[in-house]
Amino acid sequence: MPPLSRDRIIDTAIEMADRDGLDAVTLRRIAKELGAHVTSLYNHVADRGAVTTGIVDELITRAELPAGEVEWEPWVRAFVAAIGQIAEEHPGAFAALQRRPVEGPQAMASFEAALAAFERAGLGSDDAYSAVKATTYVALSIGVERALSRRGEGGETSLDRLPAETFPHVHALRDQLDPEVTWAFAVETLTGGLRTQISD
Repeated sequence: MPPLSRDRIIDTAIEMADRDGLDAVTLRRIAKELGAHVTSLYNHVADRGAVTTGIVDELITRAELPAGEVEWEPWVRAFVAAIGQIAEEHPGAFAALQRRPVEGPQAMASFEAALAAFERAGLGSDDAYSAVKATTYVALSIGVERALSRRGEGGETSLDRLPAETFPHVHALRDQLDPEVTWAFAVETLTGGLRTQISD
């Protein structure tokens, strides 16, 4: 059996979260999964919060966010796609991104590339930062829906109690809803809005 390490603990936590949900990830359960005593984990992670932070860092590394020399629109599209992909690959662990800030060199390299791209396009530093944040909001929101859908937990609005004569447009959507179309629309709306900000 490989020696206990932070990487093994985080990998086990990700597997556990994907299988049982993030709330099921505890140091005691991780220790049991690894065949170790719980106190031995403290040599590698300070507490459960450190495990959650480690999950975030590892998911961001696996996401391969866009970095380097890139223009702003390809960055937006690649960033949203990368976050969405990691949400589908790790639908349980993805919830960690809602509980810890996305930090670390991988994330910062992507944000640095985006800030530079937006500033080259003509935005001031404050607006460039806002553009990156807006993209992050959209990416995480789509990621949450992708993760829930992958886990079979995507909620659907029940129309049975809504009379069709009062809510005809809502009822007309019953058989037309495609989340992929909605997610694509969100990205197009985001890029369109950013394009307007840049051209002003």
